[in-house]
Amino acid sequence: MELRAVSREEALNVVSVALNCRFSGEGLRISVVSECLRSALYQYLAHWTGEDWQPIASIQLTSLVRRKLVPLWSEIIGIGDDVHPGVMSILDSLAELGDMVRLEGGRWLVAPAHAVRIDDRMAILLGGGPIESLSQNSEVEACGRIRLIEQSACESWAELWDVKEWIGSPGEGIEAWSARLLAKITSKFIDAPNDVGEVVAYLRSRWLNVTELPSNEKGILLCRTLIGTGFSYFLGEFSAGQLRKLSTIENSDDARRLRFYLDTKANCPLKVKVNISQGVVKIRLIRRLPKRESKVLLLGWRAPGLEGEHPGVTHHIFPEECLSIVLKVFDELGIIWTKYLE
Repeated sequence: MELRAVSREEALNVVSVALNCRFSGEGLRISVVSECLRSALYQYLAHWTGEDWQPIASIQLTSLVRRKLVPLWSEIIGIGDDVHPGVMSILDSLAELGDMVRLEGGRWLVAPAHAVRIDDRMAILLGGGPIESLSQNSEVEACGRIRLIEQSACESWAELWDVKEWIGSPGEGIEAWSARLLAKITSKFIDAPNDVGEVVAYLRSRWLNVTELPSNEKGILLCRTLIGTGFSYFLGEFSAGQLRKLSTIENSDDARRLRFYLDTKANCPLKVKVNISQGVVKIRLIRRLPKRESKVLLLGWRAPGLEGEHPGVTHHIFPEECLSIVLKVFDELGIIWTKYLE
């Protein structure tokens, strides 16, 4: 046997071929870390038999993956950030996707194999262990945190889910959901106290200080006030520009989803440009999505923002195959999207 040294670029090429991954850069890095996490977890659990088995802890799993991958990415021992997520962050996102099972106490198990339909032919494979453990491994393509597979290869092996079932978004649609939420909150209205702090109200897609509201403004508005380092949201009933009644929105994520409905109702929905080029989709978002719907963003990965850009603006890259799922979520939230081919 003859051994020879290879460059980092050659090693990355070997790995990308093994994973059937067509991406380079951050897309390849996240693909490799995700698959290494699946492999390390699978191999660890395979050594346990009988009643003495124990799931692996987060620190053991992530440390093992860092040691394996540090020759390819020396910076992987660092914590990472939103644009370049570390190993622990990628592990958490795999759990959010349903690709792994996180138990109480930060311990991990392999998730049962299941797949989310993309269209009539393709699906996103979740769970089931690493590619080499799958009988259909030659048909699986690694794409960041996710893997793509043909639906026909999932028959009698991986359960197929619809997008709504996977996302877990309100089944009745955002309009009916918002009507139900508004009815529930307004039924608990109380008289507004004289001093509620500095309040801003959401009017026609803008947050305005209540002192900036038109003097004839009346009706029910979404409001928020700063408490500590975060916001407290409530519905406020206004008359002649003055806050008369209010009722708390206990879940801030409900307020975030409600904003999209209010934008649509006010005929000023959020608009997003979808740029498609060479099998890759690029999207710029100026607002956070609700927690459940934001899971769709994990189908891709973040790209760096522009210099001087508002910190709340995010850039996302997706495999083109996942675009239909992303657009379904946009449609559910009332986001207006426009495709551009580059």
